[in-house]
Amino acid sequence: MNQKERSRILLIGNEDADIETMGTVLISDYDVSRSYSGKEGLAKAIDEGTDLILLDNKIADIAAHEMCRTLKSDERTKRVPIVIVTGADERAEKIKSLEEGADDFINRPANGLELSTRVRALLKIKRLQDKVIKERNQACQYLDVIGSIIMILDRDARITFANIKTCSLLGWKKEELIGKSLPDFFPEDTKETQEKELFRILEGRLETPEYQELPLLTRNSDGTTEKRLVLWHDVILRDEEGNPIGIIRSGEDNTERMNTEKDLAEANEKLRLSHKMKDEFLANINHELRTPLISIKGFSELLYNERLGELNEHQKKTMKTVVRNSERLRHLIESLFYVSDMQNETIRYTFSLMDLKVIMENVISDMQTEIEHKGIEFKKEIPDKLPIVKGNSKYIESVLAHLLDNAIKFTPAGETVSLSASEDKGAVHIIVEDTGPGIPNDILSQFCTDLPEGSTEENICCTNRDYGLVICKKIINAHKGEMGIDSGKDSGTEIHVRLPVYEETGKI
Repeated sequence: MNQKERSRILLIGNEDADIETMGTVLISDYDVSRSYSGKEGLAKAIDEGTDLILLDNKIADIAAHEMCRTLKSDERTKRVPIVIVTGADERAEKIKSLEEGADDFINRPANGLELSTRVRALLKIKRLQDKVIKERNQACQYLDVIGSIIMILDRDARITFANIKTCSLLGWKKEELIGKSLPDFFPEDTKETQEKELFRILEGRLETPEYQELPLLTRNSDGTTEKRLVLWHDVILRDEEGNPIGIIRSGEDNTERMNTEKDLAEANEKLRLSHKMKDEFLANINHELRTPLISIKGFSELLYNERLGELNEHQKKTMKTVVRNSERLRHLIESLFYVSDMQNETIRYTFSLMDLKVIMENVISDMQTEIEHKGIEFKKEIPDKLPIVKGNSKYIESVLAHLLDNAIKFTPAGETVSLSASEDKGAVHIIVEDTGPGIPNDILSQFCTDLPEGSTEENICCTNRDYGLVICKKIINAHKGEMGIDSGKDSGTEIHVRLPVYEETGKI
């Protein structure tokens, strides 16, 4: 056997021929040391270490069973096998030594083969125990560095192992925590329920859920307690017959997440109430804005058209500005409320059968004064009868009014604006055309896409860009129609709107 692998054996006893013989038998395979008193033997065993002790029960200064008690109560020697050398008739001392932790006995005079066999068996058991303990300690070290909470419970729900994370969470030292009952850490308001469920699992009467969130009471440095919410995952430990003997319980502290979710829920509720207040405000102000605006626009047009008296040149020019801006304000207000409804997904289209010819004639009539005063030529090509379409007349009229208003606004005096309609491949095809400066390609590409990311009704309606075309396209799309723009710089603009013809199916 290699010198490094030789086990150490300590012989404790008087100068006895049997003890000396044992040393002679063992020295060829083991490192054997000798003590001639109990005190000296204890000191060597505890301070120098040994793998096995042969203890003569006739040692003079300390009784054998007392030495067993001392050695087995010391952390450094409690796993060292102790073999008592005794006589066949010394039954009382054998019993006392057994009660104090002796591992085996050998009668004097000892048989060499019997002695070697027993020593070899005990040392093998010790090596296996040392290996298991080493692996257990290594596993415990791994569990200590893991970021999860891990504890092991016995069948009585007492904590037999807790890693550093568990001790840190609960606010207890490891040596204080071991042996405590887990239900002692349950909050009072849930203790009865949690304890009952835990013991039903340990008794095999309840299958543990894969994951469950349960509260625990933790101890702060100032002695106060705090409730923490932990997401647990349990693994049941079972004996050879499949009966539960304990639980490995691992978990994550979800308290911060719970608090964050609570804060988010409160913030979301405040946001919801804020949106509700905004919607209520917009609903109220909608009527309040429209009523005075109608009066302002109506009286401004009366003044501008000199229905209430003649105006000088400067007054005429001023009133023209008022009329133009009141109309622009009307469009901005319409856009504001439409975009607000669109973002809140509260737009409700009430569809009915529509005569587009009537709607277009009404729009042209409303724009007639503006056409005349702008001094442009207006052409219309609308057949006497157009196919019926299904839609919301209010929104369709608003789209056509906006498109025609844009055409008039951007067409110089003396130029031409036209509105035409025809049936084309199962759709009514409406074209609004002007001979104005046209729309540059870089701006045109943004008009009939979607609303800009992050846009709100406020910045849409306060921008210099005409997002009214974007709104128009959304309305047409809601009617399962199509809208397109053909325009270029200095080449005029054509806006095409196609609305599907209503087909009667005969179904109610």
